[in-house]
Amino acid sequence: MAWFRKFPGISLFLLLLTYGVEGWLYGAWATKLLEQGDLYIQFVEKTRFGILYGIAVAIILFCVIIFTSPISLIAISIDNWLKSDTRAFLSIFLGAFAFTLIVQKVDYFARFIVFVASALLLKLDLQLIGFNRWLCSLILTIFCWLGFTGGILAFYMWS
Repeated sequence: MAWFRKFPGISLFLLLLTYGVEGWLYGAWATKLLEQGDLYIQFVEKTRFGILYGIAVAIILFCVIIFTSPISLIAISIDNWLKSDTRAFLSIFLGAFAFTLIVQKVDYFARFIVFVASALLLKLDLQLIGFNRWLCSLILTIFCWLGFTGGILAFYMWS
């Protein structure tokens, strides 16, 4: 069992599978959207797909960076943010708005939670092996991007 702890194969497989499935769903959605012609009619199709792909990858990278940052950094930034009453009120207002969106779009929220869980599982396994925080972030970024892009390419190859 010692070899099992040195190689995070299951968590890496789950991460690639999760992001690959999302890439497949994203490819189907982007194709349907581009066929309808509802998005940026003035651009050519490759540019439209590039914009959609870039936005999706940027969101994935942003989530990976946020969830792999140190907890102390997040706590310090939240503590500084909430020192003002106006900021605290704004935070409560935005939190209520986010809760409303979560309740209305439970399926998207569940998918987001699965993304976060798979990324945090791999991060935990990598840190247990002995990788530092920045290397974990780099590895997560690369494998999330590979899984997502692989899902899109698989959709266009096999659908």
